[in-house]
Amino acid sequence: MGKVVIMPKLGYTQDEGELIEWYKAEGETVRKGEAFFEVQTDKTVIRVDATEDGTVLKLLAEPGTMMPVFTPIAVVGQPGENPEEILRSGQAEGASASAAVSAPSTEPGSSAAAAEDSEAEDKTIRMTPRARRFAAEQQLDLKEIAGIKGTGYEGGITERDIKASPLARKMAPDLGVDLRAVQGSGVQGKIRKADVLRAAAAAAAQEKPGLRIAEETPYRGTRRVIGERLSGSKREVPHAYFSDSVDTGKLTALRSLINEEGEYRVSISDLLIVAAAKALRRYPGMNVSLQGDRILRYESINIGTAVAGKAGLIVPVVKNVQDKTLRQIAAETRELFPRAQKGQLRPEEYSGGTFTVSNLGMTGIEDFCAIVNPPEAGILAVSAIRKKPVVVTGEDGEDRIEIRPMMNIRLSADHRLVDGLLAAQFVHEIRRLLEEPTLLLL
Repeated sequence: MGKVVIMPKLGYTQDEGELIEWYKAEGETVRKGEAFFEVQTDKTVIRVDATEDGTVLKLLAEPGTMMPVFTPIAVVGQPGENPEEILRSGQAEGASASAAVSAPSTEPGSSAAAAEDSEAEDKTIRMTPRARRFAAEQQLDLKEIAGIKGTGYEGGITERDIKASPLARKMAPDLGVDLRAVQGSGVQGKIRKADVLRAAAAAAAQEKPGLRIAEETPYRGTRRVIGERLSGSKREVPHAYFSDSVDTGKLTALRSLINEEGEYRVSISDLLIVAAAKALRRYPGMNVSLQGDRILRYESINIGTAVAGKAGLIVPVVKNVQDKTLRQIAAETRELFPRAQKGQLRPEEYSGGTFTVSNLGMTGIEDFCAIVNPPEAGILAVSAIRKKPVVVTGEDGEDRIEIRPMMNIRLSADHRLVDGLLAAQFVHEIRRLLEEPTLLLL
């Protein structure tokens, strides 16, 4: 019997995925464990392998299509089988399974039976997992939601459909506004009348004479996840900033010496990871996160490094840095960073961080502020190394001006978790380690 292949859920927060590429065409044979297709999740591109042998009877999505998780994207079976029958059978089984209730049988007309019928009815409403989760969190009446015209796959109700007010949903078609492209300004991102009017006005402005659009890109996938996470961080996390300048003369000399030896090569980012880890070990109050009403302090020091990937920012994480040598860290980043840039990281490789370093030194930028990557308590922004005049005290006690290679560092901290004194001590320790880099090797 043939099987229906669905869009997989490859991450906890994933609500939909973009089909990037099919490795097999209709009519071709696919074997278990063989590459079948690629999916772009909210963070990375993941190759999905076939789970059993068969022939590709039908492909239901073109590359570049966004599909909610758990929706059919292909049918695999034996030559001669009818893919439409398999698809109908698979969808019927899915509906039956989702409507099943594990409770003892009750007599018709009883309150338990009514509740069971209501629950079964609710589960048959076509909704994305994210929409259903949002409805449950907000304690919304699913009977009212059932009347919403969904904008998802085959009319499925998405989270954005639920987040739109009835008036906004009514106005949107008349004004030619696609609710999926509207960012809500209400509570929990709810789309209001003003948001729809604003979107309609923006669309009208694009049509004005003299205003030509070079390209239009949907605000979704990785870019949207980044936007929502950082917006939430700036809105909910009280940021406090602590800056200092680092003389990198000894740091760059040490790096050159290590790389000249030829055994292994290190980057400035590798040295920054080690420095951050040692500072976190000395000041463990920075290695914390806020989870609900609990503050967690971690034994593991997992350092993420912000990398510009092909679909947006991604943060590969080096786990348990406190247990690794500089050589091990360099080998790990040398393997992680190129895959991060190509969007090929696995979810476990960009999650679980306890602190982040954002190094824009290679861009030549002199100074910048980074936004805390929740639920972490801090992120260190590192700028370019520039030669600057600096006042130096000589051995004779006299001050003089020298030209030194200086680098700005700036800590963004969650002020709910980190007090000013702790943050200042942490930044000072980072500076001390970078200016006396032999300490990084101890």
